[in-house]
This record gives sequence, C-alpha cells and structure tokens, in this order.
Amino acid sequence: MRILVTGATGYIGAVVAATLSERGHAVAGTARSPAAADKLAARGHEVVTADLLDPRSLAQAAEGRDAVVHAAATQDEGMGPAEQAAVRAMLAALRGTGAAFVYTSGVWIYGSAPAGGILDEGSPPDPVAMFAWRPPLEAEVLAAAADGVRTIVIRPGMVYGRGGGPLNQFAAMAQDGVPRYVGDGENHWSLVHVDDLAELYALAVEEAPAGTLLNGVRGEPLRVRDLAEAAAAGAGLAAPRPWPAAEAAIELGADDADGVTRDHRISGERARTLLGWAPPPRVPLDELRGQAAAGSGISSQATPETPSQ
Repeated sequence: MRILVTGATGYIGAVVAATLSERGHAVAGTARSPAAADKLAARGHEVVTADLLDPRSLAQAAEGRDAVVHAAATQDEGMGPAEQAAVRAMLAALRGTGAAFVYTSGVWIYGSAPAGGILDEGSPPDPVAMFAWRPPLEAEVLAAAADGVRTIVIRPGMVYGRGGGPLNQFAAMAQDGVPRYVGDGENHWSLVHVDDLAELYALAVEEAPAGTLLNGVRGEPLRVRDLAEAAAAGAGLAAPRPWPAAEAAIELGADDADGVTRDHRISGERARTLLGWAPPPRVPLDELRGQAAAGSGISSQATPETPSQ
C-alpha cells in the first residue's frame, strides 16, 4: 500500500512509519521543515512537504494514497479548529476512493471509570474542556465511512517505551529536583508501549472495517503513584511526592490538572477480538525503572494528551 503518515518524525508517528515500512508498505511522511525532511529521507521514506496548519497541502499529500495515518497533532490550546480543518481536507481528498484514514485521538476524551468498572469504546465521552472538540471530530471521521473512506479512530492510552512518552511528565513537573504527581496518585492510567501501538496502527490500516473505533491500550491499568515512582527511578531522580490538585491547577491549568487525576481503567479488548492484536507480555513498571534518563525526551510541559509530533 502507498501510505501517508503525518507526524512521521514524532514519537508515535516515527514508529508507525517504520513499522509500516517493515511490513512492506511504501511510506511517505509529511515534513514542514528541512530538518524533518532530512530525518524522513534518512529513514528511507518519501518526503512530502505539508503543514498541519495548511489544509490544502495535506489534501494534496493525501491524494492518490491507499491509506493516510494522521499521527500529527498540536497540543496547543485552541487548536481544535485547525485540527478539524486538517482532517476534513484529508477526508475530502480520499472521498469515494475506499482508502483508509486513521485518526489519532486519545483516551482523555473519557471521564473517570465508574467504581469497580472499566471504560470501553461504548462509554460516553467526557473530555477535559480544552479537548471538547475532539469527540465531535471523532464522530465526523467515523461518519465519513458513508462517503467511501475506510475510516478508523484510535484512542491511544498513555504511551511509553523507547525512552519517551508522556510519562516523562513526572520529571517535567519536578520542584527542586523532586518529581511530582498530581493528587494522591491512587487513580489509574491505562498504558501502551509505542511498539505495540504501532502494530495496532498497521493492523488497522490493513484490516479494520470502515467506521472502526479502537482503544489503543494494553495490559492492566496501573496506579499513578506506582507509575511516577518507576518513571522517576528510571530517570535517576528522587522518589516523587504528591502535588495537591488545587495547587497544580494554578501552575498547569485546570484542564491538565483535571485530566491527570482521572481514573482511566480502560479496555483494549475490541482491538484484540477484531484485529487479533496480541503484543508480547510486558511489565511496564520494570521497563520504566530501567529507562535511561539520557535521550528520554522529557517535555517541559505536562499534558494529559499524548504528544505525536
């Protein structure tokens, strides 16, 4: 298949592009800078000049492709309209072709799981305020199946592995060298290794029916306090301490503080039963403890969303 990957130099997108290439697909990646273009070329991918803020360039890049994986995203507040315009442009370019379009959403469209319960694709969305636009856009993507596009929406959990991912936010939130987690840390997050997530994207491109919604999570939900301790140890930092949510909201913003204190016990069963997604067993806490601080890609911002570009 001739596949376009937006965000192909980002944390998720780079691994997705490599996985698709390894499976024999011809991969093109979007680049908006010479540095990004050089990275794509060095990895053997076709380079296509396009920008998330230029919908026309994305539509042109999507034309004639057998599939488009939209793994690029901005985490800037207020970027909903730009993301909507970008997605609509690519969907329009693929209309009536039967090509696949995979949209990257996120599990922070969910509220907290009910007591003793678990969230799945049928659970009602309850996004943090800054991402209130995302569930309607998901619905718009899925509805485009009626226009002859094989649409798929994937909601990745907290992505880890290869020294990167949003779990590095504990170090980013450090005060006086001591990492912090928001709240009491008794809430849970559902995780996915970036390699396993890339495999899910590949399976979705190759096999998922039109109008498919999937949670990209694997394994048991883990307590945030335990995740913070493992991530801090892997970065060679002191043991983390709790950060009262009210105080965190002042520094991080109410949306981020709200998002990271949600209890996200989420099922990835649909991906297993529908696509046969069966990654190898992993022990995330051990992997995080063994993660070297060098090259960890620690971000200066704490956000509940998975960075993908």
